[in-house]
Amino acid sequence: MDEAVSLGGTEWTLVELGGAPVDFAEGEPAPFLVLDLEESQVTGSGGCNRLVGSFTLSEDELRFGPLASTRMACADAVMERERMFLSALELVSSYELDERSLTLLAGDEPVARLSC
Repeated sequence: MDEAVSLGGTEWTLVELGGAPVDFAEGEPAPFLVLDLEESQVTGSGGCNRLVGSFTLSEDELRFGPLASTRMACADAVMERERMFLSALELVSSYELDERSLTLLAGDEPVARLSC
C-alpha cells in the first residue's frame, strides 16, 4: 500500500475541472501544481504556461494569492482549459486531501481535482 502523500512537495496533476474529467491530447502537457509549504509558494503549469505565486494555508483552508504566469500561446483548447484552471484557483477557499487525490473547493463546491 502506498504511503499517504503530503500536500506539500507533491506534483499534483489536474484530472477534473468544474466537475468534468480533463482529457489531454497525446503529448499535451497536463496542468499541475506543486506547493512549497515552508515558503508558501506554489509553482506549476496551466498546461501551456508556467505559473508561480503564493498561497495561505491553515487547517483545511487554502487560498491562492496572485499568480503570475508566462505568456506563451498554445492551441485554443489548451488556452481555454488553462484560463478555466487559473480562474478556478482564484476561487479556492479550502481543500480535501484523500490518499492520492487533492480536491480544491470554493465553499462546498469542488472546482478542481488533482492527483499524484
